[in-house]
Amino acid sequence: MPIVLIIEDEYALAAALATVVRRLGAEPVVAASGQSGLDKARRQVFDVVLLDIGLPDMSGLKVLDELRRQASPPEVLIITAHGSLENALEARRLGAREYFLKPLNLGEMQTCLRSLLGNGEERRAQAGAASAEGTGEHTIMIGAAPGMQRAFAAIAQACSNTAPVLLSGPRGSGTTLAARVIHRNSRRSSGPLVVFRADEWPASGQEAALELACDKAAGGSLLVEEVASLSLPLQGLLSRLIAVSGEEGEQALRLLVTTAAPLAQEIAAGRFREDLFYQIAVLQVTLPPLAERVEDVPALASYLLGCAAPGREWVLAPESLACLKAHGWPGNVRELAAAMRHAAAVCTGSTVLPRHLPVSVACAGHAEGMGHLEEALKRALAAWMDQKLTGPEAAWPDYDALLARVEKNMLESLLLRFEDKPTRLAAALNMNRATLRRKLRELLGRE
Repeated sequence: MPIVLIIEDEYALAAALATVVRRLGAEPVVAASGQSGLDKARRQVFDVVLLDIGLPDMSGLKVLDELRRQASPPEVLIITAHGSLENALEARRLGAREYFLKPLNLGEMQTCLRSLLGNGEERRAQAGAASAEGTGEHTIMIGAAPGMQRAFAAIAQACSNTAPVLLSGPRGSGTTLAARVIHRNSRRSSGPLVVFRADEWPASGQEAALELACDKAAGGSLLVEEVASLSLPLQGLLSRLIAVSGEEGEQALRLLVTTAAPLAQEIAAGRFREDLFYQIAVLQVTLPPLAERVEDVPALASYLLGCAAPGREWVLAPESLACLKAHGWPGNVRELAAAMRHAAAVCTGSTVLPRHLPVSVACAGHAEGMGHLEEALKRALAAWMDQKLTGPEAAWPDYDALLARVEKNMLESLLLRFEDKPTRLAAALNMNRATLRRKLRELLGRE
């Protein structure tokens, strides 16, 4: 019988994972700390290890490194509540098979486990032959929001092979930076990264410029920016060049493509070639707009402020943070970077106050900033209820259903803030643990 080691300090999640393991006909062994897990792994051989990064005594990445150094290393599936790009890349470099984000989709976990446990000796024989590559130079991408955690996992996956990648996201969200990260941490990193933008060339010279860019990118990566802006003839040329490049073995280029336009709509409107879409979208990375990851704004702002004026000590006043969180950020991270450069230019001290922020971002103070946030919440809630209560009255959801949906979203946000640790959440907010467990079971389907 296959044996699966579960290294997870959250009892409820460990129990749920053990149930999944038993359902697959394997034997679960549970450890609540990194050291306990390593001790168990030294005493017996495991087929698969389910490993949480956020352990109470050490980083799960250190545990992963130790596990992969064993003579017969197990397959390791990483679990994390706060994914970062560095963690995702390091987990891949150290040999983790998959990278799962909390709250876990147990169905996906079960599918992955079934595949690994079914490969048996073939999987075990191949595990020791895998070689890890360095992650290359350090690149900063910041984000604890669920959308960014998913993006980090997808970026790490893209770094581990040379398939074409489509990077989608609104302008200013970081698609170009993500593409550079993928190139820098892939097997093509020793080759060039050539960037092509059609709008940098006159129409008469675009075809020649694209062909030249492909030639220069041989052995490296070609980054095509805003692919939806290419004319249909140029899209046809790119499609042909991709097909030819695929026949050239190791000298072929790796294609990285960014887009802010929804390509499905562009295809439906006849403005984008469907065959080209399937060529470029083998792997996909989606970066969310900044407005959908407000919890990342303080860390991003602090980092960008430091980049704007290196060597200076900065503090963002609480009132300023309230303003930053209340702003809608239509220009995404690029707009936030510009706001921090503005603050660094006008602030003569070390504390950034609301008056140091651009007029479009600034608000009168903390109270007004919090009021802005509450007003934004009221508007969003009203719009959501309008949508739910549209149509025949008989089809409207009842009050309890509406409340459950709101409470579900609130619980998801709270769990993210408390690193998916219900015991910490209950203690911090003075919640009854039994009540919290019931709500997690009823609203989020968690045992």
